[in-house]
Amino acid sequence: MYRSFICSPVVIVLALMFTVTGAMVTSAAAALPADLGDILDGISSQYGGVWGIGVIELNTGESETLNGNRQFHMESPHLPLTACGIEMSSAGVLHLDSLIARNEHFWEKLHWSQQGGRGTCQNVLYTMGEQRVADWIEQEGFTGTVVNGVQFFYPDCPQVDPNYITANDGLAFLSIIYDNFTSPYVANIGANPPLSDHNRETLGLGNNVYGWIDDTEEWRHLFIIIVRPLGSDLGVVVLTEGIEDPEDVDSGFRTLFEALTDRS
Repeated sequence: MYRSFICSPVVIVLALMFTVTGAMVTSAAAALPADLGDILDGISSQYGGVWGIGVIELNTGESETLNGNRQFHMESPHLPLTACGIEMSSAGVLHLDSLIARNEHFWEKLHWSQQGGRGTCQNVLYTMGEQRVADWIEQEGFTGTVVNGVQFFYPDCPQVDPNYITANDGLAFLSIIYDNFTSPYVANIGANPPLSDHNRETLGLGNNVYGWIDDTEEWRHLFIIIVRPLGSDLGVVVLTEGIEDPEDVDSGFRTLFEALTDRS
């Protein structure tokens, strides 16, 4: 369902070798912890607010979610745009190595969006085509995702309707990215994510991390793929609403990551 690009004219990954052109996946997949549902409930109960959490074993597709279909506001739609852009490139609609600005390729623009560039993210959406992106979201069945653009805050700037995402859709977007890591440029789009120091400490120095962070004064959303030297290939999505301190998201993520890596 999530592997084709149909339009009118229109993640944590184990690898023993990684280059800019992709990753060689050589892992033996391990099952998710049998009590993972209880772990997700415990994280949500401990920190309050509303949590949407998803974990997927990317080699097998085994997954577990908490509030998987609940929509959460998303400030920057960089993750769905990346997944859509990869499938557009695979379909020959707009290749990742296409020049879309002076001396800047499509994949580079997606990477700068991932780095937090609000103007770049909006520019990427215009280049891809707002209707084309909306059609892809609908046709691929991402019923919890809505992409309307990026809200700016200069005086008298136009108001943009909110973006939305769900944990289930987030896992599917990470799976699309993971499945294309052998293609040029894809891994580079998600490289060096703007993680907090707490997240970096949690994930450790021995892992290659790819991710998309949606951070505001009201929430912190994490969409993470990690390449580990040992263990299974996992994608993790953490969405929150109504929490008192966004740093609680980092603490909850650490609890989840340690539970996953202790068992796999």
